[in-house]
Amino acid sequence: MLTSNAPAPGFELTDHLGKSADLFQYNDGKVVLLTFLYTYCPDICPIVTFKMKSIYTLLGTDAKNVSIVAISVDPERDTVERAYEYSVDWGMADKWSYLVGAESQLEPVWASYFVNSVIGESYRPYTVSNLGEVPDVKGVDALSRDIALRYTVNHQAPLYLIDRDGVMRVLHTLPIDAEDVVSDLQTLLD
Repeated sequence: MLTSNAPAPGFELTDHLGKSADLFQYNDGKVVLLTFLYTYCPDICPIVTFKMKSIYTLLGTDAKNVSIVAISVDPERDTVERAYEYSVDWGMADKWSYLVGAESQLEPVWASYFVNSVIGESYRPYTVSNLGEVPDVKGVDALSRDIALRYTVNHQAPLYLIDRDGVMRVLHTLPIDAEDVVSDLQTLLD
């Protein structure tokens, strides 16, 4: 449990359906489960997404009283279309809201929730602009796009539980136990 009664910092972003979204619409009479992800993540984000899906399933009928929200840590690649595709691929398109925005919109949200998003330098040098002039050969465009996508984003993936009054009440960090999160959510729902 978090010991302060700090209100959850608000934000206005865009969801995976292209609609404007803010924290208060998700918190309207519901408990909010909030985390931070990116769609091209090769390691921790798929695990967190799987846990979020498990939490939704374990909630059963209580799921209707919980808003599940993921906020991007990769404004360059996480577009509305990509967030929607990721949500569909994970079977979460109708179960959560995946929020995206410009870096200038996301940075204050990250700071408010103590999330640091840093481009992994090991992959950053490989961008389309560094390839120079390439001949128009079948597959080169696809390869160029693939190379451009090869960087990671180092970030934290906390799960914040925000009560119906908009107060941050519980913080879960890795490793995440879905049953523990569900237990905390049910306590906040009572």
